[in-house]
Amino acid sequence: MNNNEQEPDRLSRFYERYADFTDSQIKEILKNHRNYQEPAVGAAVKIAIERQLIHSEQDLLGPEYQSAPSGGLSLFPDITNAYQYKKVVASIFRILFFMSLIPIIFAILQYSEGQLDMTYVGAGLGIVWAFLTFLLLKTEKKLIANIQILLLIFSLFGIGYQLLIKETVQFTDLLILVCTTLLALYFLLYLKHLFRSKPSQL
Repeated sequence: MNNNEQEPDRLSRFYERYADFTDSQIKEILKNHRNYQEPAVGAAVKIAIERQLIHSEQDLLGPEYQSAPSGGLSLFPDITNAYQYKKVVASIFRILFFMSLIPIIFAILQYSEGQLDMTYVGAGLGIVWAFLTFLLLKTEKKLIANIQILLLIFSLFGIGYQLLIKETVQFTDLLILVCTTLLALYFLLYLKHLFRSKPSQL
């Protein structure tokens, strides 16, 4: 079956899905139609015409259904498409869970060097980070993200200090620590932004 044959079937599935949407949700799809697949927009247009929200597909050219320009690159871009939103959030959580392995690997390396104190610190941070990330995934509470941010700051200064007081300072370790901290901080702040601007379709 080629794409042309699949198109009516996809439009029909989107139509069934959007049939229960409110007028405001349909208008939101039309307003951000550039972020949606063509069959999804087609289904939303069909429903909007049936409900007399618009007269024809040409109405999408009007200012009411044009997304506001972003004004350039944004550090935390908004996502109005529910499907894209779910994918981005899921990807961020996968990265945050993966980051819990970094202090655990650090702990294993410290253990091989006989540094038991740093071994316990690294393993503990990894376990706590994974647990907090799981709670954030389930609750989406900003308080948990804030706790993780504080944990990041504590880890940066605590582990950074321990690395600096060594007889031989490993600048590679310091660079990895700083980059990992900044990366995790960015994803946490972006998650908080996404939670605040969750699409109305969700």
